[in-house]
Amino acid sequence: MCVLTMSVMLVACGGDKEGSKPAGQSMARVNGEDITVHQLNAELERIPAGQPVSRKDVLDGLIGRQLLLQQAKKEKADRDPRVLQAIERSKEQILAQHYLQAKIGKPARPSEAEIGKFYEDNPVMFAQRKLFDTRELTIATRDLSVELIQKMEAARSLDEVERWLDAHGVKYVPAQAIRNSAELPPQLVEMLERIPTGKPFTVRQGEQSQLAVLQDVRSSPLTLAMARPRIEQYLQLRKSREAGEAEIARLRTESKVEYLNGSEQLDQVQDGKEKAAAMPQAAGADQAKDVGHGVTGLGK
Repeated sequence: MCVLTMSVMLVACGGDKEGSKPAGQSMARVNGEDITVHQLNAELERIPAGQPVSRKDVLDGLIGRQLLLQQAKKEKADRDPRVLQAIERSKEQILAQHYLQAKIGKPARPSEAEIGKFYEDNPVMFAQRKLFDTRELTIATRDLSVELIQKMEAARSLDEVERWLDAHGVKYVPAQAIRNSAELPPQLVEMLERIPTGKPFTVRQGEQSQLAVLQDVRSSPLTLAMARPRIEQYLQLRKSREAGEAEIARLRTESKVEYLNGSEQLDQVQDGKEKAAAMPQAAGADQAKDVGHGVTGLGK
């Protein structure tokens, strides 16, 4: 009996010692739960290089996240099937990415010849780069009626279109934007180069559409020296993607993959959806033109 009692006491004492964390490792305590210096350092490592941020701001962000996490657990959000599914999906993605990184490693830096060739092969992105200054009215695509498209065709200015929207109770968000040819799809660059300055045109993009006018186009070339960091980063990412695709292809040849319940037809259906969604319309022509993608969200 005495032996049993001593064992219990030893376990209890050991548990208390293990559960407590040295004060030097704890940066904050939220409702009794510590945030350690290791957590803070791990968070700092995720911040992109060159982004100005203080350790105090990062710590406050961890405190905020801990408060939300504690509240979510109180409300049993961690038992929600959708949350559990998202956690499992994230875990699968992390494991798959870890395998790829360990397998293919970091791609070799592109040579000067590769960088120079990419620069020469893409003049629109660099040597012949242009800036497109636009004024836009963003509306819900569901409001892009036949009547509105006809109005865009006939309008001489975007002010005229704006008055029409006000009169018909169509909600819109006005904006000014400057975008460059390096970050726009080639089809859209070609369209913008053809459209007269001041002539309204329409670009459809998913659930939103832009009613826009081109206010100005100006040359803004990038020299090879200016473009080199961006090209190097792009080529390294492309090499990583190609190496990943090659590894997946290798694994498929060594594995048994079966498509079930007609799933082999999914690519054809998806291709059709993508093509349908990627067909914006440009007013100011006899018929809508396919320009590949919309204007919004394509960078500045």
